[in-house]
Amino acid sequence: MFDCVNQVAVCAHRGDCVHGMQNTMTAFRYAIGLGVDMVETDVRMSKDGQLFLMHDPNLEDLTDGTGRISNHTYEEIRSMNVAVRGIASDLVSIPDFEPVALLEELLDLAVDHPALMLNIEIKDKPDEVDEAFAFECARKTSDMLATRGLGSRTWINSFSGRIVEWVHTIHGDTFHYHGFFPWHIMGSMQTNPWELCDVACVLNWVLRTDGSVHKQHTVPCPAAWYKQLLRIKVMPLTVSFYGDMQAYDDAISYGSRILMADDPAAMLAYVRAKGLHD
Repeated sequence: MFDCVNQVAVCAHRGDCVHGMQNTMTAFRYAIGLGVDMVETDVRMSKDGQLFLMHDPNLEDLTDGTGRISNHTYEEIRSMNVAVRGIASDLVSIPDFEPVALLEELLDLAVDHPALMLNIEIKDKPDEVDEAFAFECARKTSDMLATRGLGSRTWINSFSGRIVEWVHTIHGDTFHYHGFFPWHIMGSMQTNPWELCDVACVLNWVLRTDGSVHKQHTVPCPAAWYKQLLRIKVMPLTVSFYGDMQAYDDAISYGSRILMADDPAAMLAYVRAKGLHD
């Protein structure tokens, strides 16, 4: 079962999403400096097998480059500038040049912060890239985390249940595992997600009768879903895209103890004002 020294844990979504520098080392250092409990990030693999941190597959979405990460080499990707998407503020200083971050850079930082929890989403999935490529990304990611001794404070997650199962097959209980609830979001799995996951991101994605999924991004999930997870000792994680803070108050009252934040400074200020975070 998820445990944290604070009554409510704040998870920094991609480090910080409000200044245009998501998934960069600038964003992670900023969020960690604020005192977040956990950072979430996204791992994708380059053409030559290097692990980069980026949510979208297309480089033009965050850098001055173009094309898919999986079609470019390490040297090509590291020459691209993420700072072109930065938004200057009094809180975050935007450098002139910021390379696409490497997983190993974040893990080196995490080693220096022993209380920091990691939420690592493996973005390369079998239905979006070559299947062997996706599983190799998962293997390399989990091996790198395990080698650094970070398994006990790392939650491995993927929208593909097969990827989560693959990591568990390799590393077993070295890691914690994070799923997406309702479980249909993760696709077909041989392993029962109730038995594998101890954290689940709760999303109001409804499965239609024709098999398609209706993604209600801004609709809070019902209290019954939180209760269902907690009965089986799976901690509900509340997502970051609700504009009304009442949704987070409701989630806390339903039993959620992890709040994901696009703006970690604002979320920390909110929960600290309620006496829920040191």
